[in-house]
Amino acid sequence: MAGMAIGIYKLLKSKSLDALKVDELQVMSIKLNKKIDELNAEIRNIEETINRLFEKARETKTKSEEVSIANRIKTLNQKKEMKQSSVFQLERELRAVNNLLIIKENEQDLKDTGTWDKLKKIKPEKMEEWLTKKTLDNKNRQELIENITALTSSSFQTADYDEELDEILDVIHEVKEGTINAKEASKKIKENE
Repeated sequence: MAGMAIGIYKLLKSKSLDALKVDELQVMSIKLNKKIDELNAEIRNIEETINRLFEKARETKTKSEEVSIANRIKTLNQKKEMKQSSVFQLERELRAVNNLLIIKENEQDLKDTGTWDKLKKIKPEKMEEWLTKKTLDNKNRQELIENITALTSSSFQTADYDEELDEILDVIHEVKEGTINAKEASKKIKENE
């Protein structure tokens, strides 16, 4: 799944900022969005299958049936986790592509401020790191230029980390993965023994 990712580092290493085309970046963005949507649909299907298996587990008569269902749930859960990991990687890639797109759309303004030449000198790995962590907004040109200028300045900090967002995402993942329901389902299976 993540193999579909373009690899911003490779892209920046193989092409200069000047050589990147807006339409090429737009196509990349569309493809990444499509792949993310497909993976999310697959994840939802897996979650539904896991829920059905837990319902089926209520009706098991033997330990063998329970173990069989538990193994299927375990396999499906691992598959779901791999797909979620792929979605996370693709979303990082999409953020970077969208940020590059905004940079390219504002190329003239960046050239006028002298920021463009500085951007071209940034090492691909540092540019990739910044592009995947930052979310640029094309609405306020002045703020956009300030954000990009911050990348080129010596005071640029890479630790632009949002701990609160990570905590919220962890809670969402626990709910979506059915961690609570899985424990309840396990208790019900043991009670039926």
